[in-house]
Amino acid sequence: MKRVFISLADKSASNYIYEIFKEGFNNLEIYGLTDERLETIGIRRVARYSEISTVGLVEALNKIPKFLKIYRGILNKLRSIDTLILCDAPALNLRLLREARKIGVKKVIYFISPQVWAWKPKRAESIGNLVDHLIVILPFEKKIYERFPNLKVHYLGHPLVDLVKPVKTKKEFLRSFREKPLPILLGSRSGEIKRHVKLFRDLVHYFKKDFEPVAPTFIEFEKFIKESLNIKTLAYDKASYDCFFYSDVSIIASGTASLESALAGNPHLVYYNVNPLTYIVAKRLVKVPYISLVNILLKREVVPELIQKGSREILNKFYEVYENKEKIRKDLEPLRYLLGEKGVIIRLRELFMELI
Repeated sequence: MKRVFISLADKSASNYIYEIFKEGFNNLEIYGLTDERLETIGIRRVARYSEISTVGLVEALNKIPKFLKIYRGILNKLRSIDTLILCDAPALNLRLLREARKIGVKKVIYFISPQVWAWKPKRAESIGNLVDHLIVILPFEKKIYERFPNLKVHYLGHPLVDLVKPVKTKKEFLRSFREKPLPILLGSRSGEIKRHVKLFRDLVHYFKKDFEPVAPTFIEFEKFIKESLNIKTLAYDKASYDCFFYSDVSIIASGTASLESALAGNPHLVYYNVNPLTYIVAKRLVKVPYISLVNILLKREVVPELIQKGSREILNKFYEVYENKEKIRKDLEPLRYLLGEKGVIIRLRELFMELI
Protein backbone atom coordinates (compact mmCIF):
# COMPACT_ATOMS: atom_id res chain seq x y z
CA MET A 1 0.00 0.00 0.00
CA LYS A 2 1.38 3.41 -1.00
CA ARG A 3 1.63 6.12 1.62
CA VAL A 4 0.85 9.77 0.80
CA PHE A 5 1.25 12.97 2.80
CA ILE A 6 -0.77 16.11 1.96
CA SER A 7 0.49 19.47 3.27
CA LEU A 8 -1.91 22.40 3.13
CA ALA A 9 -2.51 25.47 5.26
CA ASP A 10 -5.82 27.10 4.30
CA LYS A 11 -9.51 26.41 3.80
CA SER A 12 -9.53 26.84 0.01
CA ALA A 13 -6.87 24.16 -0.53
CA SER A 14 -8.67 21.91 1.95
CA ASN A 15 -11.94 22.27 0.02
CA TYR A 16 -10.26 21.29 -3.25
CA ILE A 17 -8.53 18.26 -1.70
CA TYR A 18 -11.79 17.18 -0.09
CA GLU A 19 -13.64 17.27 -3.42
CA ILE A 20 -10.84 15.45 -5.25
CA PHE A 21 -10.44 12.60 -2.74
CA LYS A 22 -13.94 12.25 -1.27
CA GLU A 23 -14.85 9.42 -3.66
CA GLY A 24 -12.27 7.21 -1.95
CA PHE A 25 -8.64 6.25 -2.48
CA ASN A 26 -8.18 2.49 -2.55
CA ASN A 27 -4.68 1.12 -1.91
CA LEU A 28 -3.52 4.44 -0.45
CA GLU A 29 -2.82 5.55 3.10
CA ILE A 30 -3.13 9.34 3.18
CA TYR A 31 -1.80 11.44 6.06
CA GLY A 32 -1.65 15.20 6.31
CA LEU A 33 -2.44 18.56 7.78
CA THR A 34 -6.20 18.30 8.06
CA ASP A 35 -9.46 19.70 9.26
CA GLU A 36 -12.60 17.90 10.38
CA ARG A 37 -13.97 17.40 6.85
CA LEU A 38 -10.75 15.90 5.51
CA GLU A 39 -10.71 13.47 8.41
CA THR A 40 -14.26 12.31 7.61
CA ILE A 41 -13.07 10.97 4.23
CA GLY A 42 -10.21 9.02 5.79
CA ILE A 43 -7.23 11.37 5.63
CA ARG A 44 -5.25 10.71 8.80
CA ARG A 45 -4.35 13.70 10.93
CA VAL A 46 -0.75 14.52 11.77
CA ALA A 47 -1.91 18.01 12.85
CA ARG A 48 -4.66 20.49 12.08
CA TYR A 49 -3.54 23.21 9.67
CA SER A 50 -5.44 25.75 11.79
CA GLU A 51 -2.78 25.26 14.46
CA ILE A 52 -0.11 26.81 12.26
CA SER A 53 -2.01 28.99 9.79
CA THR A 54 -1.72 32.69 10.60
CA VAL A 55 -1.52 36.19 9.17
CA GLY A 56 0.61 38.84 10.83
CA LEU A 57 4.05 38.91 12.40
CA VAL A 58 2.91 39.00 16.03
CA GLU A 59 0.55 36.04 15.56
CA ALA A 60 3.31 34.12 13.81
CA LEU A 61 5.77 34.75 16.65
CA ASN A 62 3.25 33.50 19.20
CA LYS A 63 2.86 30.24 17.29
CA ILE A 64 6.56 29.42 16.79
CA PRO A 65 6.86 26.78 19.58
CA LYS A 66 3.76 24.91 18.38
CA PHE A 67 4.84 25.25 14.74
CA LEU A 68 8.26 23.73 15.44
CA LYS A 69 6.69 20.78 17.27
CA ILE A 70 4.28 20.12 14.39
CA TYR A 71 7.02 20.59 11.80
CA ARG A 72 9.21 17.96 13.48
CA GLY A 73 6.22 15.60 13.47
CA ILE A 74 5.72 16.15 9.73
CA LEU A 75 9.39 15.47 8.97
CA ASN A 76 9.24 12.27 10.96
CA LYS A 77 6.17 11.10 8.99
CA LEU A 78 7.82 11.97 5.64
CA ARG A 79 10.49 9.32 6.23
CA SER A 80 7.90 6.63 5.51
CA ILE A 81 6.06 8.42 2.68
CA ASP A 82 6.09 7.49 -1.03
CA THR A 83 4.41 10.64 -2.41
CA LEU A 84 4.28 14.16 -0.98
CA ILE A 85 1.50 16.49 -2.16
CA LEU A 86 2.14 20.17 -1.39
CA CYS A 87 -0.75 22.64 -1.75
CA ASP A 88 0.20 26.33 -2.15
CA ALA A 89 1.36 27.69 1.31
CA PRO A 90 4.93 28.43 0.12
CA ALA A 91 6.24 29.62 3.50
CA LEU A 92 5.68 26.11 4.84
CA ASN A 93 5.78 23.96 1.73
CA LEU A 94 8.98 25.18 0.07
CA ARG A 95 10.81 24.35 3.27
CA LEU A 96 9.14 20.94 3.36
CA LEU A 97 10.05 20.43 -0.29
CA ARG A 98 13.76 20.83 0.38
CA GLU A 99 13.60 18.56 3.43
CA ALA A 100 11.63 15.91 1.53
CA ARG A 101 14.35 15.70 -1.10
CA LYS A 102 17.01 15.31 1.59
CA ILE A 103 15.00 12.57 3.28
CA GLY A 104 14.50 10.76 -0.03
CA VAL A 105 10.75 11.03 -0.69
CA LYS A 106 10.28 9.32 -4.05
CA LYS A 107 7.74 11.66 -5.66
CA VAL A 108 6.66 15.25 -5.03
CA ILE A 109 3.51 16.80 -6.52
CA TYR A 110 2.87 20.53 -6.05
CA PHE A 111 -0.80 21.41 -6.40
CA ILE A 112 -1.67 25.13 -6.72
CA SER A 113 1.43 27.13 -7.54
CA PRO A 114 2.44 29.94 -5.18
CA GLN A 115 1.78 33.33 -6.77
CA VAL A 116 5.31 33.69 -8.15
CA TRP A 117 3.91 35.97 -10.86
CA ALA A 118 2.92 38.48 -8.17
CA TRP A 119 5.93 38.41 -5.86
CA LYS A 120 8.98 36.38 -4.85
CA PRO A 121 9.56 35.01 -8.39
CA LYS A 122 12.63 33.06 -7.21
CA ARG A 123 10.27 30.57 -5.59
CA ALA A 124 9.71 29.22 -9.10
CA GLU A 125 13.33 28.00 -9.09
CA SER A 126 12.78 25.73 -6.09
CA ILE A 127 9.63 24.28 -7.62
CA GLY A 128 11.15 23.90 -11.07
CA ASN A 129 14.26 22.12 -9.79
CA LEU A 130 12.85 19.96 -6.97
CA VAL A 131 9.25 19.04 -7.90
CA ASP A 132 8.26 16.14 -10.18
CA HIS A 133 4.76 17.32 -11.13
CA LEU A 134 3.19 20.77 -10.79
CA ILE A 135 -0.59 21.13 -11.12
CA VAL A 136 -1.57 24.77 -11.71
CA ILE A 137 -5.11 26.16 -11.54
CA LEU A 138 -4.66 29.42 -13.45
CA PRO A 139 -4.19 29.30 -17.24
CA PHE A 140 -1.21 31.68 -17.49
CA GLU A 141 0.85 29.84 -14.84
CA LYS A 142 1.84 26.95 -17.09
CA LYS A 143 4.03 29.19 -19.27
CA ILE A 144 6.00 30.42 -16.24
CA TYR A 145 7.45 26.95 -15.67
CA GLU A 146 8.24 25.99 -19.29
CA ARG A 147 11.95 26.73 -18.75
CA PHE A 148 12.37 23.79 -16.37
CA PRO A 149 12.94 20.68 -18.52
CA ASN A 150 12.52 18.09 -15.75
CA LEU A 151 9.28 19.51 -14.37
CA LYS A 152 5.99 18.19 -15.75
CA VAL A 153 3.32 20.93 -15.59
CA HIS A 154 -0.41 20.16 -15.80
CA TYR A 155 -3.33 22.58 -16.25
CA LEU A 156 -6.82 21.06 -16.20
CA GLY A 157 -8.88 24.12 -15.25
CA HIS A 158 -9.83 25.74 -11.95
CA PRO A 159 -11.77 23.62 -9.37
CA LEU A 160 -14.15 26.50 -8.69
CA VAL A 161 -15.64 26.06 -12.17
CA ASP A 162 -17.32 22.93 -10.77
CA LEU A 163 -17.84 24.04 -7.19
CA VAL A 164 -19.48 27.45 -7.58
CA LYS A 165 -23.18 26.65 -8.00
CA PRO A 166 -26.33 27.42 -6.01
CA VAL A 167 -27.86 24.99 -3.52
CA LYS A 168 -31.27 26.60 -2.98
CA THR A 169 -33.63 28.26 -5.41
CA LYS A 170 -33.73 32.06 -5.36
CA LYS A 171 -37.17 31.99 -3.73
CA GLU A 172 -35.99 29.62 -0.97
CA PHE A 173 -32.91 31.70 -0.27
CA LEU A 174 -34.62 35.10 -0.17
CA ARG A 175 -37.28 33.76 2.19
CA SER A 176 -34.71 34.07 5.00
CA PHE A 177 -34.30 37.84 4.54
CA ARG A 178 -36.55 40.81 5.34
CA GLU A 179 -34.68 43.19 3.01
CA LYS A 180 -32.32 42.72 0.06
CA PRO A 181 -29.37 40.62 1.29
CA LEU A 182 -25.96 42.29 1.15
CA PRO A 183 -23.08 39.84 1.65
CA ILE A 184 -20.04 41.41 3.32
CA LEU A 185 -17.08 39.04 3.68
CA LEU A 186 -14.42 39.79 6.29
CA GLY A 187 -11.79 37.24 5.24
CA SER A 188 -10.91 33.59 5.81
CA ARG A 189 -8.41 33.88 8.68
CA SER A 190 -8.93 35.06 12.23
CA GLY A 191 -6.42 37.92 11.84
CA GLU A 192 -8.21 39.29 8.78
CA ILE A 193 -11.61 39.06 10.43
CA LYS A 194 -10.49 40.84 13.61
CA ARG A 195 -8.81 43.52 11.53
CA HIS A 196 -11.97 44.16 9.49
CA VAL A 197 -14.60 44.03 12.25
CA LYS A 198 -14.68 47.78 12.93
CA LEU A 199 -14.96 48.52 9.23
CA PHE A 200 -17.77 45.99 8.95
CA ARG A 201 -19.60 47.53 11.92
CA ASP A 202 -19.50 50.97 10.28
CA LEU A 203 -20.81 49.57 6.98
CA VAL A 204 -23.67 47.74 8.69
CA HIS A 205 -24.72 51.02 10.30
CA TYR A 206 -24.81 52.74 6.89
CA PHE A 207 -26.60 49.96 5.02
CA LYS A 208 -29.18 48.65 7.48
CA LYS A 209 -31.98 50.95 6.20
CA ASP A 210 -31.88 49.66 2.63
CA PHE A 211 -30.28 46.21 2.88
CA GLU A 212 -29.90 43.29 5.24
CA PRO A 213 -26.15 42.76 5.70
CA VAL A 214 -25.09 39.14 6.07
CA ALA A 215 -21.64 37.71 6.82
CA PRO A 216 -20.84 34.43 5.08
CA THR A 217 -18.03 32.95 7.19
CA PHE A 218 -16.44 29.69 8.28
CA ILE A 219 -18.04 27.86 11.19
CA GLU A 220 -15.10 28.48 13.51
CA PHE A 221 -15.62 32.27 13.22
CA GLU A 222 -19.43 32.41 13.46
CA LYS A 223 -19.54 32.86 17.23
CA PHE A 224 -16.97 35.69 17.16
CA ILE A 225 -18.83 37.55 14.41
CA LYS A 226 -22.24 37.15 16.06
CA GLU A 227 -20.91 38.39 19.40
CA SER A 228 -19.01 41.28 17.81
CA LEU A 229 -21.63 42.41 15.29
CA ASN A 230 -24.96 40.81 16.24
CA ILE A 231 -25.95 40.15 12.62
CA LYS A 232 -26.96 37.17 10.49
CA THR A 233 -24.17 34.81 9.44
CA LEU A 234 -24.10 31.99 6.92
CA ALA A 235 -21.76 29.00 7.06
CA TYR A 236 -19.19 29.56 4.32
CA ASP A 237 -19.50 26.35 2.35
CA LYS A 238 -21.33 25.46 -0.84
CA ALA A 239 -24.56 26.88 0.55
CA SER A 240 -22.98 30.31 0.87
CA TYR A 241 -22.66 30.50 -2.91
CA ASP A 242 -26.40 31.23 -2.86
CA CYS A 243 -25.41 34.65 -1.51
CA PHE A 244 -23.46 35.40 -4.64
CA PHE A 245 -26.08 34.06 -7.04
CA TYR A 246 -29.05 35.78 -5.43
CA SER A 247 -27.75 39.13 -4.17
CA ASP A 248 -27.31 42.21 -6.34
CA VAL A 249 -23.86 43.25 -5.09
CA SER A 250 -21.29 42.05 -2.53
CA ILE A 251 -18.44 43.60 -0.55
CA ILE A 252 -15.53 41.18 -0.27
CA ALA A 253 -12.21 41.09 1.54
CA SER A 254 -9.58 40.21 -1.06
CA GLY A 255 -9.12 36.46 -1.52
CA THR A 256 -10.66 33.41 -3.17
CA ALA A 257 -14.17 34.73 -2.41
CA SER A 258 -13.75 37.42 -5.08
CA LEU A 259 -13.24 34.75 -7.74
CA GLU A 260 -16.13 32.68 -6.36
CA SER A 261 -18.40 35.71 -6.47
CA ALA A 262 -17.34 36.53 -10.03
CA LEU A 263 -17.99 32.97 -11.24
CA ALA A 264 -21.51 33.34 -9.84
CA GLY A 265 -21.87 36.51 -11.92
CA ASN A 266 -22.10 38.66 -8.80
CA PRO A 267 -20.92 42.29 -9.10
CA HIS A 268 -18.77 43.23 -6.12
CA LEU A 269 -16.01 45.42 -4.83
CA VAL A 270 -12.84 44.18 -3.15
CA TYR A 271 -11.36 45.75 -0.05
CA TYR A 272 -8.44 44.95 2.24
CA ASN A 273 -6.70 46.58 5.19
CA VAL A 274 -3.37 45.67 6.79
CA ASN A 275 -0.88 47.23 9.15
CA PRO A 276 0.49 50.40 7.44
CA LEU A 277 4.07 49.11 7.62
CA THR A 278 3.02 45.80 6.04
CA TYR A 279 1.31 47.75 3.26
CA ILE A 280 4.41 49.83 2.51
CA VAL A 281 6.59 46.70 2.29
CA ALA A 282 4.05 44.75 0.22
CA LYS A 283 3.56 47.61 -2.23
CA ARG A 284 7.28 47.54 -3.04
CA LEU A 285 7.39 43.75 -3.45
CA VAL A 286 4.19 42.99 -5.36
CA LYS A 287 4.66 43.04 -9.13
CA VAL A 288 1.05 42.98 -10.41
CA PRO A 289 -1.30 45.96 -10.91
CA TYR A 290 -4.28 44.34 -9.12
CA ILE A 291 -4.89 42.25 -6.02
CA SER A 292 -8.12 40.59 -7.14
CA LEU A 293 -7.68 37.46 -9.27
CA VAL A 294 -10.76 38.58 -11.19
CA ASN A 295 -8.99 41.70 -12.44
CA ILE A 296 -5.70 39.87 -12.98
CA LEU A 297 -7.41 37.28 -15.18
CA LEU A 298 -9.47 39.83 -17.10
CA LYS A 299 -6.44 42.16 -17.38
CA ARG A 300 -8.41 45.25 -16.32
CA GLU A 301 -10.23 46.55 -13.27
CA VAL A 302 -13.70 45.09 -13.61
CA VAL A 303 -14.30 44.92 -9.86
CA PRO A 304 -13.11 48.00 -7.93
CA GLU A 305 -10.29 47.54 -5.41
CA LEU A 306 -10.16 49.64 -2.24
CA ILE A 307 -6.95 48.98 -0.34
CA GLN A 308 -6.31 50.71 3.00
CA LYS A 309 -9.58 52.64 2.65
CA GLY A 310 -12.18 53.56 5.26
CA SER A 311 -15.89 52.84 5.44
CA ARG A 312 -16.93 56.13 3.82
CA GLU A 313 -14.84 55.44 0.70
CA ILE A 314 -16.15 51.87 0.51
CA LEU A 315 -19.70 53.14 0.91
CA ASN A 316 -19.32 55.61 -1.96
CA LYS A 317 -17.80 53.00 -4.24
CA PHE A 318 -20.52 50.50 -3.32
CA TYR A 319 -23.26 52.75 -4.68
CA GLU A 320 -21.23 53.26 -7.85
CA VAL A 321 -21.00 49.48 -8.28
CA TYR A 322 -24.70 49.13 -7.50
CA GLU A 323 -25.62 51.62 -10.23
CA ASN A 324 -23.43 49.78 -12.76
CA LYS A 325 -24.15 46.24 -11.61
CA GLU A 326 -25.57 44.98 -14.91
CA LYS A 327 -22.53 46.16 -16.87
CA ILE A 328 -20.17 44.57 -14.33
CA ARG A 329 -22.17 41.34 -14.45
CA LYS A 330 -21.72 41.23 -18.22
CA ASP A 331 -18.00 42.03 -17.93
CA LEU A 332 -17.57 39.04 -15.59
CA GLU A 333 -18.97 36.52 -18.09
CA PRO A 334 -15.64 35.64 -19.82
CA LEU A 335 -14.19 34.28 -16.57
CA ARG A 336 -15.89 30.91 -16.89
CA TYR A 337 -14.33 30.40 -20.32
CA LEU A 338 -10.89 31.45 -19.08
CA LEU A 339 -10.89 28.90 -16.24
CA GLY A 340 -11.69 25.73 -18.17
CA GLU A 341 -14.64 23.51 -19.00
CA LYS A 342 -16.74 21.77 -16.36
CA GLY A 343 -15.44 18.45 -15.06
CA VAL A 344 -12.28 19.90 -13.51
CA ILE A 345 -12.66 17.94 -10.26
CA ILE A 346 -13.02 14.63 -12.10
CA ARG A 347 -10.01 15.40 -14.29
CA LEU A 348 -7.94 16.33 -11.23
CA ARG A 349 -9.00 13.14 -9.40
CA GLU A 350 -7.94 11.00 -12.36
CA LEU A 351 -4.62 12.85 -12.68
CA PHE A 352 -3.78 12.51 -8.98
CA MET A 353 -4.50 8.77 -9.01
CA GLU A 354 -2.39 8.32 -12.13
CA LEU A 355 0.55 10.30 -10.70
CA ILE A 356 0.45 8.65 -7.27
